[in-house]
Amino acid sequence: MTEGLNIDLHTHSCCSDGALPPAALVERAAAAGVQVLALTDHDTTAGLEAATRRGTELGVLLVPGVEISSAWRAQSIHVLGLWIDPASATLRKALDAQSARREQRMRNICQHLTRAGLPGTELLRAVQARAGIATRAHLAAAMVERGLARSTDDVFRKYLGRGRAAQIAAHWPGIADVVGWIVAAGGVATLAHPARYKLSAGSRRQLLADFAASGGAALEVVSGGHAAHHIEACARWALYAGLAGSVGSDFHDPQLSWNPLGRLAKLPDGVTSVWRDRLV
Repeated sequence: MTEGLNIDLHTHSCCSDGALPPAALVERAAAAGVQVLALTDHDTTAGLEAATRRGTELGVLLVPGVEISSAWRAQSIHVLGLWIDPASATLRKALDAQSARREQRMRNICQHLTRAGLPGTELLRAVQARAGIATRAHLAAAMVERGLARSTDDVFRKYLGRGRAAQIAAHWPGIADVVGWIVAAGGVATLAHPARYKLSAGSRRQLLADFAASGGAALEVVSGGHAAHHIEACARWALYAGLAGSVGSDFHDPQLSWNPLGRLAKLPDGVTSVWRDRLV
């Protein structure tokens, strides 16, 4: 029986762009009453072993996961892989390639920052020195720490946002490829935070159709920061596309109040849970 379980299937640790180490993330989730937790760092599974070990100690069931960046019609789309086998050779090779893409993009961004009169080489060293996947969020934080901007939002507004001097487009693999990697690793491909993508109604329907046709199985119906009308819309989309529903806070940092652990709404009636056949 899973009714009444406190479930969160979308969180991040410091192995990607989260603030907490994997074990500390699990501890915070346990304190918030979460009983089933997925660690879904961006393009890496590095934190799963530590998170699973701490989950066993605290009685939290750890769902092995990952969040993989993909592309659909030039739109960046994030796909969660839940219940993956981290040892899958196909997945490991794919994530290594994702890491290389991220590293090259970061180098290109920092080169553009240098051309803009900023210490790009120093900033590159700073983000490369930290453990885990280096993201633009880490670069923005490094710039704020060095007094080059007032806030991370300021960094994106001035340098990294669309049309700015250091805006470098990401070249992610197609959504069908990403879903294929997840399925090959025994996982359940879940479309993350679908309400955040700026798509027309027709494009959204096509995305859902393409995702399902590629082997995608679920849609994140309840996501951190979603209002009631977002959840209702996502439920309709899941039912339209014949997809199961998932719930996830997209937790990154205790300082961010909009997506706390342990306070997610329930799946709407009529939506089949992605965990129905996974948790007994």
